Amino acid sequence: MRALLVALFALALAGCMTAPAPPSGPWLDFATLQPGRTSNSALACSADMCPAAQISRPEFTFSASAERVAAMLRSIEPNAQFNTEANGDIRARYVAVTPLLRFRDDVDVLIRPVAAEQSRVAVFSRSRIGKSDLGANAARINALETRLRAALGDT
Repeated sequence: MRALLVALFALALAGCMTAPAPPSGPWLDFATLQPGRTSNSALACSADMCPAAQISRPEFTFSASAERVAAMLRSIEPNAQFNTEANGDIRARYVAVTPLLRFRDDVDVLIRPVAAEQSRVAVFSRSRIGKSDLGANAARINALETRLRAALGDT
C-alpha cells in the first residue's frame, strides 16, 4: 500500500513539473463573457468591451500601439499564442502556472487599438480548478499591467 501511495505521489509530482499544454479550442470572446459563479477568476475590462460580464477592475490603457503592446506581452509571456483579427484587435492566450503547487490557470488578453499610439487591454484570468483563487488571478492581472508598463516605459 505504501509503495502505491509513493508511486501516485511521484506521478502527481511529475505532472506538476511538466510544461503546461498550450490552450486549445476557440478563442475567448470578451463581448459574450457572462458573470461567473465562483470566485476563482478576475476580469480587467470595460463595459463596452465586456458588456454582460462581472468586471473586477478597469482595463489598462497604454500610450503605445497595439502591435507594440503585443510585442512586449510576447517578451513577457513567450509561450503565449497570438491572433490578429480583421478589425485590428490582437488576442493572446497562455497558461500561467502557480509557483508553489503548479496549478494551471488560463489567461486571455484582448489588445484593442484606439489610435496609432494608444491601445486598451482587457485581461481575463481564471483558475481551472477550485472555488476560490485567494486573489491569485487579480494579483496576476495587476502584475501583468505592472510588467507591461515597465516594458513599455508607460507610467
